[in-house]
Parts: sequence; structure tokens; C-alpha cells
Amino acid sequence: MKKKRIEITPVLTEKAQEILEKLANSRTVSASLSKRAYIILESASGKQDIEIAKEIRLHYNHVGKWRNRYLEKQDVLKDLETSDSKILEAAIETVLSDLARSGKPPVFTADQVMKIIALACTHPKDHGYEQSQWSLNLLVEEIVKSGIAESISAKSVSRFLKYGGFTAT
Repeated sequence: MKKKRIEITPVLTEKAQEILEKLANSRTVSASLSKRAYIILESASGKQDIEIAKEIRLHYNHVGKWRNRYLEKQDVLKDLETSDSKILEAAIETVLSDLARSGKPPVFTADQVMKIIALACTHPKDHGYEQSQWSLNLLVEEIVKSGIAESISAKSVSRFLKYGGFTAT
């Protein structure tokens, strides 16, 4: 015998519903944020996670996760009802956004990456080299010599120049 899932229905104020509808129908916010707003709207209308999941082609646990996250912050959001609607909208977006993920912090700061890119835009002769163009190894040598970084690989320099400091996906 399967256990019946108990799903609590979010109670939306008129203001919150307007904001969620705007997000769900927006073409300028991320697709995930739009989907999450839709999940909250549909769950507030009484639909079960399984029904919503079938409609938007997600697993029902995923739908339940966003319903629960909204429910956890529902009281805080109600308290923001009297404030500016931009504040409430930002709060709803925050609730429906991914949490920060753990992971290894970046090795190089944004400032270092910008200095590396700026260095690559100069001429090697300006730094006392005979070459007319930078090679990766020559750039590595100058990055270390000029104190931008204590050490760096040619691969990292290549990646920074190719993607502007952002990792490829």
C-alpha cells in the first residue's frame, strides 16, 4: 500500500500572485525561475505535485522541493506585502532561486584575470622582450615576473584569453 503524500497548499496574496504570474509568463527571466513561479501558482490553485510535474515534465519531487521552499518562506513574504512591490518581487525571486553551491573557490581573482587579459593586449616589446607576439609561455613568464600571480599554467592563461575569465560550459 502506497503512502499518501500530504501536500500543503501555499496561500497567495493578490500581490504575490501578480508577481508570480508576471514571472511565470516572463520571457526575460530564466526558464527555471519562470517554471518555479508556475509551480507555486499551480500548487496554490490546489493541484498536486504529480499533476504539475506531468504538465511541465519534471519529477514530482522537484516540484515538491519548490513548493516546500516557498512554504518555508511564506510568512516572511507575507510580512513584506506592505513594503514596495519591488522588494516583494526581489524576495520571491530569491526564494525561487538556486542556493549557493559549495565547491572549490577560484584560484585567480577577477582582478588577476583582468590584468592577465590586459597584459595580453600589450606588445611583448613594451615589457623588454624581443618577440613581436606573445606566446603562452612568454605570457606565463611575464605574469609571474610582474607579480600578477605567483604561478599559473599556460592552460589557465589560454582559458582566460579564450573565455574572458569564464569557464566554458
